[in-house]
Amino acid sequence: MSNWNSLKLAVLISAILFSLSVQAQFFNKERWDKNRHQLQFGIGASNFLGDLGGKDAIGTNDFKDLELSLTKFSAFVGWKYALRRNLHLRTDFTWGQVEGDDKLTQEIFRQNRNLNFRSHIFDLSAMFELEIPIKREKGHIYDIRGARGWKYKGSSFHLFAGLGGFYYNPRTKLDGQWVDLRPMRTEGQGLPDGPDMYKRVSLCIPIGLGLSTRISKQWSLALEATYRFTFTDYIDDVSTVYYNPQELALYVGGAQGDVASYLSNPALGYANGGLSNRVTSPGMQRGDPSDNDGYMFVMLKANRLIKKQPKRTMFKTNKPRYKRSKSRRIVF
Repeated sequence: MSNWNSLKLAVLISAILFSLSVQAQFFNKERWDKNRHQLQFGIGASNFLGDLGGKDAIGTNDFKDLELSLTKFSAFVGWKYALRRNLHLRTDFTWGQVEGDDKLTQEIFRQNRNLNFRSHIFDLSAMFELEIPIKREKGHIYDIRGARGWKYKGSSFHLFAGLGGFYYNPRTKLDGQWVDLRPMRTEGQGLPDGPDMYKRVSLCIPIGLGLSTRISKQWSLALEATYRFTFTDYIDDVSTVYYNPQELALYVGGAQGDVASYLSNPALGYANGGLSNRVTSPGMQRGDPSDNDGYMFVMLKANRLIKKQPKRTMFKTNKPRYKRSKSRRIVF
């Protein structure tokens, strides 16, 4: 999905969430505005959709291209603020790890490319969240017959979308050591006739859904899945075409130049059904710049309602301190 289409989709979803929440106010008189804040934290899994690895076919960046064996650990902490009864503004800080490896696919060209990467993701996002109650029980928390109010039970469906930014740093393992790929300029980034040098910080558009259930007056649990559309195709350091390895070694220079030359094209040499020392050459396709990379999180979350503390007031009594009689004498 292109950057422009991703942005339009996020704006449209946010507008729909806001309008649905405003309409919901006319049908719910519960005093949601007394306790607006929630602290959130959780753990889960992260995964990646990009140029490397995936299904046994040419990559398409759809969910069929997801490599489940490379699912990694992730964690997050966040804050949620109620704008309306069913509409929240939330800020999430998420860490996760993503990987891709051409050895895990049987598609001949991708396997021959023989590239792999690993990167930590540090994601900070702000999103609108629409809460749709799907089950609530009336009555008192202690099941007292005839008591009014809500039990602290029930389930809700959540939809959310927004805008965020993230940091990434693709690395690969060479001779038992992890090597940062960006300084290697593996596709000639920033060099003559090469693409621009990519940054380690980029924007993303998070879109997701979740299901939560309330377990007490202040606590609820939720399961959420979120996908991040990004504005970069270099999370895995792969996007365009092969660069001339000899020129790359010369530009980078020294021992690091030889490493950059190898990492730019470690092809196995048996594409097209043949066998040769190197069947790829400068200018041939290395990645697909028409599809940006993406990543996702699946989280098990705990939400804690932060109750608003009542204001402290001076002790008052109904008994007057003094009063005046009709004869204007002060009576204590």
